[in-house]
Amino acid sequence: MANEGKTIACGEYRREDHNHILYTPSKRSIQWIIGDQLGSSVAIVLILEGEHIDLRPLKEEDFEDFCVWYNDEQVTRYLGMKPLSRDKAKLEFNQLLNDQNGVYFGIIKKDEGRIIGYVFLTDILESHMVAQEFGIVIGDRNLWGHGYGSEATKIVLKYGFKHLKLHRIQLKVLDFNKRAQHVYRKLGFAEEGSQREARLVDGKWHNVLLMGMLKKEFES
Repeated sequence: MANEGKTIACGEYRREDHNHILYTPSKRSIQWIIGDQLGSSVAIVLILEGEHIDLRPLKEEDFEDFCVWYNDEQVTRYLGMKPLSRDKAKLEFNQLLNDQNGVYFGIIKKDEGRIIGYVFLTDILESHMVAQEFGIVIGDRNLWGHGYGSEATKIVLKYGFKHLKLHRIQLKVLDFNKRAQHVYRKLGFAEEGSQREARLVDGKWHNVLLMGMLKKEFES
C-alpha cells in the first residue's frame, strides 16, 4: 500500500501536504485516513509536538513499560492504588486502549525516543463539551521534577480546547501530591472542592481535590 506506515504530526503542531485527504476525522480521532488518487488509503498517526517531548497514541507495544510503572509502589501510590501484578496491569492497559470515550497519548522523550509515561482525557461529554477526567503518569521516577509532566499537560490542554473544542477540562488529585497540585495551579487549574477521606493510602485516609479549567481561562 502506498505510504504505508508513514507518521506525521497534525493539528496546529506540524502538518504535511494534505492534498490527498479523503476522509475527515471525528473530533476524538487520533488517526487521519488519507488516500492517493487511485483510491488506496492508509492511517496517519497524530503526533503532538513539544519542545522536549512528543505525544503519540498509546499502543500495544507500550505494555511492557506500562507494566513496570504499575508495579512500582512509588508510582502507584500517587494514583491511590497498590502495585499491580502483570495480569492486572494487562487488564488495566487494555481498558485504556479500548476506551471509546477518551484519548490516550504516550509521552516520548525526544532525545532518547523512548516512552516515559502517558497522558489522557477521558469521560468526554460531547453534548456539554466537557472532559470529566484529565490524567497523567510519568512512569520513570528518575524524570520526576524535570518538567516533562508540565509540558505534556500543556500540550494536551491545547489539544483538548483547540482541537476537541472542549469548554471545560477537570481532574482529581490526591491531597498529598503537592508537586502535581503546584503544576496544575501554575497552568491555570482552579481548585473547586474536595472529596473528604475518599482514598485509603498507606493506611491513612486522604482527601481527593477536584480541579477544573475553562477554555476562556486557558486562552487568557
